[in-house]
Amino acid sequence: MSDRRPLFVAFSRRGRDDARAGAGSRPAWLVVLFHTLGISDMKKQILGVLLLLGALVAPVCAQELQEGLERIQEILKEKSPTAEQVDEAESQFQGLLKANPDAAELNVLRPQLFRLLAGRGKWTEAAAHAEANFSRVVAEYTSGKANAVTLMQATSMASSSLQQSNQRARARDLLQSALNAVQQRVSEQETAGESLMLGQLRGNLAQMQMFGGEPEAARELIQKEVAESRAKLEGQADVAERVVRVISAEELSLNMIGDPDADRLAERRRVQREFIRQEVHKHPGSAPLVSAFLSNETRAIREVAQQDPDKADELIDAYKAQLEQLKEKEGASPALFNNALRGLASLQQMVAAERKRAQLIGQPAIPLEAAAWSNGEPLPPEKLNGKVVLLDFWAVWCGPCIATFPHLREWHEKFGPQGLEIIGVTRYYQYGWNAESNRPERQADLSEEDERQAQEQFAGHHKLKHPFAIVAKESDFQEQYGVTGIPQAVLIDRKGVVRMIRVGSGEKNAKDLGDMIETLLKE
Repeated sequence: MSDRRPLFVAFSRRGRDDARAGAGSRPAWLVVLFHTLGISDMKKQILGVLLLLGALVAPVCAQELQEGLERIQEILKEKSPTAEQVDEAESQFQGLLKANPDAAELNVLRPQLFRLLAGRGKWTEAAAHAEANFSRVVAEYTSGKANAVTLMQATSMASSSLQQSNQRARARDLLQSALNAVQQRVSEQETAGESLMLGQLRGNLAQMQMFGGEPEAARELIQKEVAESRAKLEGQADVAERVVRVISAEELSLNMIGDPDADRLAERRRVQREFIRQEVHKHPGSAPLVSAFLSNETRAIREVAQQDPDKADELIDAYKAQLEQLKEKEGASPALFNNALRGLASLQQMVAAERKRAQLIGQPAIPLEAAAWSNGEPLPPEKLNGKVVLLDFWAVWCGPCIATFPHLREWHEKFGPQGLEIIGVTRYYQYGWNAESNRPERQADLSEEDERQAQEQFAGHHKLKHPFAIVAKESDFQEQYGVTGIPQAVLIDRKGVVRMIRVGSGEKNAKDLGDMIETLLKE
């Protein structure tokens, strides 16, 4: 019968005696262990080899991990790492992860590797790091080891990178996971800060649903958030986070659901603006509330400027007076309001540009100055005679410009045969095309020929059929049309007269332009 005494007994008595008696070349601790476990001689030989190998390999693995981490850190510290260095860092990480799947040191590097890869347009690899980091953070948040701010940062990083890599379904599911985690925390022990974060996550998810083919789900979620945020404000109107959540929910409703009655929508916006004005005077130290105030005031000025530049000047004066008053209030952050005061100059320039654009209506169009063309054949003036022309001032890096592309495609297909000519007006911006991510990216020392080719790849990706006129850097063609922001659309009738100018994206501008195109084609 084998001796199955406890290990400490075996070591202190019989195991110790066996070790002294000499057991070949095996270390004494192996002899003790084998004897205590009742392992046969053959098994002893095999296990002895395996354990010895393990004892030798472990320090080697640890050393390789340390050396690999140090090399990755070296690359991460580079101000401008090369493409080869970026690939090396990712390859090193993946190799270390395969050999050390539970190494905490590797998880810490994921946010840094995300930024490194995203900077090179490698969104698929970047998204993998961001998603793994999110999984770790959401688990820590659920167990109380991570706070709400950390969760929001990880969620934003992962969601944006998944969308950039065209993994919208995964991004939506990830947002839902974050939302579920916060809802669980809020149901157990609610704080105003986490309640606000809950509203932000709902807003992000609703936007993704709205633009991802789930408009009804988005409307339902927005309506739920509006109702819940207002209910939470009851009895806590003095809590800035509660106020911000109500404002954010109403902004979502106004911007994404809107109202079929234009007058009613305008009245809702007026009420929202007045509410924000009142609340910012109560909470001048709340950065989110101040931000909402600044955004709403500047938007109101821009909207009025398109119709009445003189009235917009009056609004700017009133806005300036409010800023001066708010920055002196107790608890206010003067820096926020001083920044806004410095920004008044750009608003004044915008109003001046609107005044200039208003003066162009009814005047002969400014002759097109194209230094080069891409995505189509050049269009000299004689080819435009008798046509309705839409000049679309844009750039490949401009998000709002891309938002107008569905309308441009529709108009080109529907009205092109009837005499509409769409011309995209742009400049050289040193943007190439990343075929891997299907996105434009900044590239130093890009030749003009290569940039034109990149524009055509961009056009192919977005299914744009109209030609692009590229104006020279020294040209003042855009300034003559009062272009201070893009997209800007200029409609010219068959006689070569400017009939409409609209700045920015949005359904209202699209409807105005679409209606005017139909009118001009009938003239």
